Amino acid sequence: MIKKILFILFLILISSKAYCCDCSEKPSIEKNWEIADQVFIGKIVKVDSLLYGSYGQKVYVFSIKIIKSYKGEIYPGYEFRDILANDSGSCDAFFGIGEEYLIYSTGREYALSTSICSRTNLLKYVDSEELDLLDKLYKADLKDKTVKISKRKNNVEYQIDLVKNSFEEKIKRKNRTICILSAVSFLLLVIILILFFRKRRVFSNNN
Repeated sequence: MIKKILFILFLILISSKAYCCDCSEKPSIEKNWEIADQVFIGKIVKVDSLLYGSYGQKVYVFSIKIIKSYKGEIYPGYEFRDILANDSGSCDAFFGIGEEYLIYSTGREYALSTSICSRTNLLKYVDSEELDLLDKLYKADLKDKTVKISKRKNNVEYQIDLVKNSFEEKIKRKNRTICILSAVSFLLLVIILILFFRKRRVFSNNN
């Protein structure tokens, strides 16, 4: 009995690397687009398999040239991304060189990852309805960003106007203060002159 238990444990240990990813139902197009950082059509141009992870698992780097983006900014000269995947039984997606894919990826900058549990698939197997919906989502997101930028711009202009008006009010108050002080100074000068001439007249009469 003990030998059987030990044998079963041994089989579990040696087969642990053969673990397969268990995915539930794939998300909807809208949901997958929402949770992804970048969504695009890309062509695999190179595969590098010389890297290893911290636990000895082999790490693959798939270099991709983006053909069309449905989420994320793509600038001229910066169309390439790297997608990382390891062979440790994770849910990472693997790609064939020279093939074109629709990819829902997570990650920032140029090092991304994607899962077989996402809607990532060979482009030739993707329905045109999915691409049409992605295009609508991209345009709506772009429009929303434009509105936000416009609002921020208008808000900045409003703040500038507030500062400008405040500055103008300060100048007006300063000018009013100067006018009042000038008038008071003039009145004081007139009073001093009147008193001076009165005193001088009294002094002349006494002599």
